[in-house]
Amino acid sequence: MKTKIANIIKESHKIVVLTGAGISTNAGVPDFRGKNGIYTTGEYDPYKTFDFEYYKTDPSYFFRFALSFLDLLRNVKPTKMHRFLALLEESGKDITVITQNIDMLHEKSGSKNVLNLHGSMKSGYCLNCGKYYNLKEMENILFEKKELRCNKCGGIIKPDVVFFGEPVKYIEESVIKIRTCDLLLILGTSLSISPANILPEYARNDIYKIIINKGDVYYSGGNVIKIDEDLDKMAEFLAKEVLDENIGS
Repeated sequence: MKTKIANIIKESHKIVVLTGAGISTNAGVPDFRGKNGIYTTGEYDPYKTFDFEYYKTDPSYFFRFALSFLDLLRNVKPTKMHRFLALLEESGKDITVITQNIDMLHEKSGSKNVLNLHGSMKSGYCLNCGKYYNLKEMENILFEKKELRCNKCGGIIKPDVVFFGEPVKYIEESVIKIRTCDLLLILGTSLSISPANILPEYARNDIYKIIINKGDVYYSGGNVIKIDEDLDKMAEFLAKEVLDENIGS
């Protein structure tokens, strides 16, 4: 089955990759809803931390999360699967990554065409005066003051992460990309969260949908190859078979 997957990737030219938390857990980034996720363990209250209306009233809960998360992101490195996808794009294939993650590890690995459905921490803006902030500026403010307050007006800075009560990003672009691709790779997601879980339905019936995930995946479409495998082990295999690259270290 692994060799068949490698051959399908070799023969494909316009590939869309849909990724979830499972692609980043090997890097040490915790997921949100999994068995040891930050919601499940009770480390953060989902409503108080990520609800947009609550954030405008009491942002302290998100500030605590952001301090921990940005500190983590300073040190984590992209996984082997992140690197494989970037190398696949470098090889000349048309790759679009659609991710549910906010950790920016796809961009850090070198992927150029990334659609962040849930936004990311790479930028933000003041809810009061609208001043734009990049990641480095937000980091400096947060680590110095322990809160994200605008240095122009004192308003709350809102990172471009999608909060509860906000629409997800890039859905129309994602649908267009999936409708026109010749291979859909689904990596590290159970497809249990809307609206990302409906995106595979837009893929053509005649193309393969390759799903690599540890655990169940909630998808009933046709022409599916599902493999329950560690993503980094699979990345090592695919890098060698598809690109003749060694990413074992």
